Amino acid sequence: MSDVCAIARWVAAAIMPTPDGRYLMQLRDPIPTILLPDHWAFFGGSIDPGETAEAALRRELMEELEYRAGTVEFFSELLIRLPLPTPRTDRMSFFVAPIEAPEVAAMVQHEGADRRLFTAEALAAEPRVAPWDLAMVLMHRRRSALFASPPATS
Repeated sequence: MSDVCAIARWVAAAIMPTPDGRYLMQLRDPIPTILLPDHWAFFGGSIDPGETAEAALRRELMEELEYRAGTVEFFSELLIRLPLPTPRTDRMSFFVAPIEAPEVAAMVQHEGADRRLFTAEALAAEPRVAPWDLAMVLMHRRRSALFASPPATS
């Protein structure tokens, strides 16, 4: 059980909501050797040694979309043991990087097969979506109900 905590990969991912409640997602390339090919997922990627998660996210957004993120706020983090043929544990740091819909048109995508804005409901109906990214969209969408301050106790 000690190998469960050995982190194989640390990644940073961008939850990119628009003011009207849609989320920008990337359609991953249909390359069979990558994790979740041809699935909708967040933009982001691996964190280099010595790099902070936020710095990695900003770098990945520039590399993947030629997009310079303004506000970036930490949202949540997961450690997930992936049941691959050779199981591995990944650390996933999620950040909220709000965008305006017109910014999407100006982005120049260098990674992935497509990009699209989804409502949380439309994304949940997709047959191929990264499950941890969908969970983060649903958590973000319902954050005020899920994470409201508990009532004070005396």
